[in-house]
Amino acid sequence: MGRGPAQSDELSIRSPNGKAYVIRRRICQFVGEDDRRGHRFRKFIPRTAPLCMNWNRTLLWGITLRQLALILSFYSVAALLYNLALCISERPWSKDSLWVDFWQGLPRIGLDYLCKLAFTLPVWYVLFVRLRHVPLVRRVALHLLFLPLYIIGWQVVYYTISDGVGLGRLRGNGIVWDTYISTLFYLVQFGIFHAYTYYRDYQQQRIREAELRELAVQSELSALKAQLNPHFLYNVFNTISASVPPEQEHTRELLADLSDMFRYQVRASRAEWVPVRDELTFVRKYLDLETARFGDRLQVRLDVPDEVLHLAIPPMLLQPIVENSVKHGISPLIEGGEVRVSIAQQADALLVEIVDTGVGMSTSAGSGQGVGLANTRLRLEKMFGGELTVMANAPRGTRVAFRVPLRSLSGDAPKTAGPLATHV
Repeated sequence: MGRGPAQSDELSIRSPNGKAYVIRRRICQFVGEDDRRGHRFRKFIPRTAPLCMNWNRTLLWGITLRQLALILSFYSVAALLYNLALCISERPWSKDSLWVDFWQGLPRIGLDYLCKLAFTLPVWYVLFVRLRHVPLVRRVALHLLFLPLYIIGWQVVYYTISDGVGLGRLRGNGIVWDTYISTLFYLVQFGIFHAYTYYRDYQQQRIREAELRELAVQSELSALKAQLNPHFLYNVFNTISASVPPEQEHTRELLADLSDMFRYQVRASRAEWVPVRDELTFVRKYLDLETARFGDRLQVRLDVPDEVLHLAIPPMLLQPIVENSVKHGISPLIEGGEVRVSIAQQADALLVEIVDTGVGMSTSAGSGQGVGLANTRLRLEKMFGGELTVMANAPRGTRVAFRVPLRSLSGDAPKTAGPLATHV
């Protein structure tokens, strides 16, 4: 969609009877758009349209322009109302009119609420940016620590500046009133922040669930369109494996791994969560097939402790990332490299990392723009709002990491089959 040049302020029109009319209009610009027939047409849009701000534009720390405007409006209204309330309460002894007192009190009240805003920002940043993944109950409990720090810091700064510039302030027992009002304001504003954040997260969760339902329906329709009889393919694998000569046992093992991978994919397509042990077994079979292709050029390391093997993970989540590391990281290098898969439990989540020592993030696939990484990122976002982090690995290669909420499958107890920490 491209913007054309600005039009003049006057438009001359000549009627059929020969009379000329000059129509004054707002300065406009035209925008080219496609209609349903695919043709180009132009329509005029007032010049005032570009002046409309994008209120959803992110400024800093995830704060949008709309949120910033609402916060500043909230502080402005609170300051004006508090100043008005003070002026009304001073009527019995004030010698000036209400509006004179109101205007004279604006600098002092403005400084008061600017100091409040200055101490609100770091508290907000800690609670809603740095600790946004911490449960709400724990973040609310942190206010028991932040509230006294907020009050003390505000009083020191506000009283120091007020005394320095001679704006005046409450003294003696009046400090108790200042403390009470500031505490009440702190509780009100952060109550609003928490309520807004909860509402926003709830709406985003509803959108994700609706998109997941839509994706599930599309996946089901796609599966119905391309449905095959798994037993037929199993029989094909068995037939091919039986036809392999005995002296080529390694080929027979590779066919068995391929058959197992297909069985897992069919089973995983019907489940939302699978044990970490099964997912790792699937990845290891895939890497065995790639090792048969690359030989010594591909080194594999699985670093997973026993205590996480019984936990749950969405199926087919690791293999696309591992395949991306092998295809775009290790394959271009003559000397090859290593792919390391590690899974560790951290607090209430599983930390998954896939690290390779390949060519790094020079390609679009290596920088996180490949189809496999894009699909994995989309799945993490839609399932539980997770993030896929792609970064450079030192001294060379790519590191991909993500977190999965801690979850244990019912009836799936840990097995003592030994740790899945291998180096091939």
